[in-house]
Amino acid sequence: MLLNLKTIHKPATLAEALDLLGQGGTFPLYGGAALQRHPRPDVEAVIDLSLLGLDRAWGESDALHLGSMLTLERARAICQEQGAMYPLLVGIAEALRVDMPETLRNTFTLGDLLAERDPQSLTLTLLLALDAVAVTADEAVHPLADWLANGDEAWRALVTQISVPRGEARAAVAFEKVSRTPADAPIVGAVAAAWVEGGSRRTALALCGVAPWPLAQPDAARAFDETGDIGAALDRLILDPPDDHWGSREYRTEMARVTARRALLAAAEKVQ
Repeated sequence: MLLNLKTIHKPATLAEALDLLGQGGTFPLYGGAALQRHPRPDVEAVIDLSLLGLDRAWGESDALHLGSMLTLERARAICQEQGAMYPLLVGIAEALRVDMPETLRNTFTLGDLLAERDPQSLTLTLLLALDAVAVTADEAVHPLADWLANGDEAWRALVTQISVPRGEARAAVAFEKVSRTPADAPIVGAVAAAWVEGGSRRTALALCGVAPWPLAQPDAARAFDETGDIGAALDRLILDPPDDHWGSREYRTEMARVTARRALLAAAEKVQ
């Protein structure tokens, strides 16, 4: 519960919402699920964004833009619908399905997802691999790698949309994880994407459970593309795993190599 919440604002314009955010103790509400799951004593006022038209999706030739007030279930359905032409979007739809049950997907919004920055989220891990960006109300564009490392500022910034490259028509995504049970969040997880561009295969890779937030692995993906040597690719992984009750640093490091290998090879095989 938000024990110190006193005021709920409902602005009619983004400009008004930005002015309200300048007041101390004021946070964007989105759907409210993230703040409920992570109650903060410094929340004294919230901004209801429901009048600002942030619950829509629109496309350009190379990107899909998803408003921050879209529920995860609606975002999943949109990505699934467009998947016939853009297979990478099917991967996003599947990641959203795996991350949360339908009941939560109908409550959580994309804004909640970006505020919470769950370090075990396969969806965020995939969006990171695909070079998605978050756009805030001041029109600043934030690469997801920067956003995930942004600490407390992610809770206060007003996200208006997340923009995702649609990718090539010949593309695929592969997920791998280790967890207590198949239905649990990953202790360590890997997401790889592969596509054919100009006759050549390209891959992208990101890992979760190896740092305080998901980490993209562009050097490993590049080594795999250039040499075809999965061992050389794994040697380029960048890891800073925690050492906790879920798994030691050594265990997480080894599982990162195992899941990265499986994900890269599976994604590449799908586009051959």
